Amino acid sequence: MPINKENIGQLAYKLYKLNESYEHNCWRLAELVETINENIVNGYDIPALESENLVLMLRSDKFIEPNRDKIADLAEIIYHESPEKSKLHWFIAEKTLLLEEIKKALELKRG
Repeated sequence: MPINKENIGQLAYKLYKLNESYEHNCWRLAELVETINENIVNGYDIPALESENLVLMLRSDKFIEPNRDKIADLAEIIYHESPEKSKLHWFIAEKTLLLEEIKKALELKRG
């Protein structure tokens, strides 16, 4: 499924309805960002809406789990930057969909 703004918006709305804590959302975003960065080259820079050819960007043919200390550091940075909760939901949705595409690309690469 190609990632588009409608998909991101639908998932962001579902996240909003879950009504999870601000801290939880900061942690989740940090976890997603670090996971993406561990699994693709320039993971911090890839926009979800431009996620074509991910197979060529994979670092490995195996899924790499992120370092929990890096997640904690990034979650703290996100928390102190104080993004609006709606933006957190959008970014989490965007990164969640991108990570799903990365997992599909890993499966394709493994054949």
